Amino acid sequence: MGIFSKKNKKNQPTDFNRGKGLMTSFDKMVYFVMEERSNEEMFRLCDTILASKPVLANFDKLTAEDCNYMLAFISGVIYTCDGETIRLGDRLFLFARKEEYEDGSLRQYVEDIQ
Repeated sequence: MGIFSKKNKKNQPTDFNRGKGLMTSFDKMVYFVMEERSNEEMFRLCDTILASKPVLANFDKLTAEDCNYMLAFISGVIYTCDGETIRLGDRLFLFARKEEYEDGSLRQYVEDIQ
């Protein structure tokens, strides 16, 4: 290995983290306010989870029946992904796949607000 040999590409920054540092799961979190019982909104929320982004969802504007309907469906998606749902308030929930909890940033967020 000489002085002017090629650099090891393993430590080179990628476009993903160039100049920004690594993004944590907390940084990728998306906030949803569910205002009505809508399959389109529910599917959009689930697609966000499946795209490896944690979701903080607020169901305050829904009736208890509509909230339960949507939570049952979303919980099925979370179960399929081997994920976890954390209740942060009466109608505030954090949904994420197992992989998003691994970096610890979501757990830290939960501890900080409780």
